[in-house]
Amino acid sequence: YLFFSLSGCPRATFAGKKGKLSGDEILNTKFKTSDVLENDEEIKQLNKEISELNESNSEMEAAMVKLQSQISTMEKNLKNIEEENKIIEEQNEALFLELSGLSQALIQSLANIRLPHM
Repeated sequence: YLFFSLSGCPRATFAGKKGKLSGDEILNTKFKTSDVLENDEEIKQLNKEISELNESNSEMEAAMVKLQSQISTMEKNLKNIEEENKIIEEQNEALFLELSGLSQALIQSLANIRLPHM
């Protein structure tokens, strides 16, 4: 049989001192326990806030992706509109040159007309 000394056992040591604890020591022990509980609650609260922030960040990232897609579509549409406007401007310039030529031809043909003298 092996015999162990109770002096090395934390429970036995605590049990031996149990009757010797002062009121201050008991209060300090209670505060330490409440501190652990408060820290545990704070950790739970922080974890909850982290989860909420992660969810919010995910939603914001999804919204950003959607906005980037919309911006990309709008940029493509703007580029198409600019190209169409360039074609229209070229057509307008060609029509203006044609009109200018026609108006000069009309003026020249009217200049050759002789009106009767009244």
